[in-house]
Amino acid sequence: MIDTKSYANLHNLTSSLLSHWPEHTVFIEKSLTGRSTDVLEVSEELSKAIFKLSEDIPGGIGAIITDYRFLCEDIVLPEEIYFRRNGKYRLTTFDEANAECYANHAFMDRYMNGLLLSDVMWSNHAHGFGYFVNSYLPRLPEMAHHLEIGPGHGLFLYFAQLSDKVGKLTGWDVSPTSIAKTTHALKNLGAVKAADLVLQNLYDAAGDEQFDSIILSEVLEHLEDPEVALQSVADRLAPNGLLWINVPANSPAPDHIFLVDSVEHAARLVEATGLKVIEAVGFPMTGTTLERAKKHKLAITCSVIGQRI
Repeated sequence: MIDTKSYANLHNLTSSLLSHWPEHTVFIEKSLTGRSTDVLEVSEELSKAIFKLSEDIPGGIGAIITDYRFLCEDIVLPEEIYFRRNGKYRLTTFDEANAECYANHAFMDRYMNGLLLSDVMWSNHAHGFGYFVNSYLPRLPEMAHHLEIGPGHGLFLYFAQLSDKVGKLTGWDVSPTSIAKTTHALKNLGAVKAADLVLQNLYDAAGDEQFDSIILSEVLEHLEDPEVALQSVADRLAPNGLLWINVPANSPAPDHIFLVDSVEHAARLVEATGLKVIEAVGFPMTGTTLERAKKHKLAITCSVIGQRI
């Protein structure tokens, strides 16, 4: 395993996790092995942000670690078993996902806490986040107007505001609770650039405002009709504007209803909007290669950049 001692926050976070859950050691060793310096540096900054956010959570970092284990063992594993047996996700409609997940606030708090830690601990999530910071943001034009749809825990917006390419930030979400959480997170993390957070359904967005950059991270798999959503997003791009989607393939969860089965599938979704795909990459789940993940339909984080020409 990579010696993480030179990355103090990452080292402290993994040490805290493994002191609570020593059986997770082999997984973490596999996850950290092979991470480039660039990705490790992003994981270090993410770890620092997670520690900061944990200060406002009852139980602190220990509660986040407990919820991460809950995510792995009690949320994802049963869905994975169903997916392996049936070759599809268990739910197919937003109403089903809303009834089981989104309307259950106690469940969603634990789910979101667990996902927060997964951005560091799961190899595919860590590499996807690293790709956003190291490969996507540097492509933006100077003083770009950047929009994130579904900002969730706020970390992507936080890292976007750190970029010298981003001049203005906007976030859209359909949930007042999510808007409040994102606002709170950005304040606690000390974001210097203010984000205009708007209660907005992208299907119903009025006006003709355009953006130089739009991202949707782990959004499409929650939608019944992601093609329509992507077209709405593509229409909002300024000329030469960039779209980044981050979507998991073959990654069952209790609120995933749209199945992306490959990086190529994700790229076709972007191409169908009329955008030019300028890069499409995949990051396999911890402990496997991209080739093996493709062959056996294991989880892959798909990152696709499209451009309006």
